[in-house]
Amino acid sequence: MVSLMDRAAQVDLPAYTDDLLGLLMERRRAIAAAEAECALIVAELVDRQAHLELGFRSSVSLLMDRLGVSPGVARGMIRLAAALREMPCTLAALEVGSIDLGRARVLVAARESAPELFAAHEGALVDTIAGLPMSDTARVLDYWVQQAAPEQAERDAAAVHERRRLFVSVVGEMVHLDGRLDPVSGQVVITALGALTDPGNLDPADTRSPAQRRADALTELCRDRLDHGDLPAQRSERPHVVVHVSVEALEGRAGRPCELDDTGVITPEQARMLACDAKVTRVITGPGSQPLDVGRTTRVIPPGIRLALMVRDGGCDVTGCRAPRRWSDAHHVVHWADGGATALDNLVLLCRRHHRMAHEGRGSPRRE
Repeated sequence: MVSLMDRAAQVDLPAYTDDLLGLLMERRRAIAAAEAECALIVAELVDRQAHLELGFRSSVSLLMDRLGVSPGVARGMIRLAAALREMPCTLAALEVGSIDLGRARVLVAARESAPELFAAHEGALVDTIAGLPMSDTARVLDYWVQQAAPEQAERDAAAVHERRRLFVSVVGEMVHLDGRLDPVSGQVVITALGALTDPGNLDPADTRSPAQRRADALTELCRDRLDHGDLPAQRSERPHVVVHVSVEALEGRAGRPCELDDTGVITPEQARMLACDAKVTRVITGPGSQPLDVGRTTRVIPPGIRLALMVRDGGCDVTGCRAPRRWSDAHHVVHWADGGATALDNLVLLCRRHHRMAHEGRGSPRRE
């Protein structure tokens, strides 16, 4: 069998880029024409109830078996085929390659909102989107649906909102987020993340990837809400991140593992970083970690010292970093568990990234 790479090596490809792009566009038009023909074949198979003749339960199962596609893809093919029979302008545009299958599907979705009005406007809509990028195609047809069928547009928007989802799960050493948001909610998230990841506001020495910056921004938004937001109480307490850590671990000696409530074991240095600026509750345990006594919860850094620190530093104290004080932790230069004083001359404001780097030994606070 000749491989695709072998065949490609035998093809006399054009020497000039414009000619090569022309060849690609020609092949794409041929694919669109073939997709139009496939749609007509699928429609005919459905009309003939070929699945009964061949011993399948449904047209969907027939396509799944013979084409190796998923149920969703099979249903989409049948839906497209049925619609294209009632969409002559769209079908003709596919056959000559002036639109592709993706644009045809968007037209099908628009038609379902107002079939009769779509029939009157189909030719103009096809001509309008033929040369547009896909994002603009969707926008044009969204506008058309809102004008042609405003009540249906509202129902469609409500249905989209109902499909919102967010899943949070601990997978191995990481926490996995997976979700979908409606356009309005999604814009809120994009705007908030964008405010914290704008390249113009970043330290020139920042080597994080865009994906890492977005992950850190989401964490900072949640931390800020926990620190300053009016969140509902949980079991009569304001929500907060709980770290279970032994005195030995805080002092840098071997001790019991440090753990978070939901995500499990963290390193002693991560626990020390969190303890730099936190409330601490002393819990004395007996054999088997049985709690014997719970002491009073105290804040590591008193409010007065924190205020003075925020006034003095203004924000993250690392040269070139523009993180404001709202997004910064109070860091003990010499950790309080190591005997360091909770005093201004032993404290510095650091953003979470530089705070983590300080505890990892990858940088030290620098005051100008």
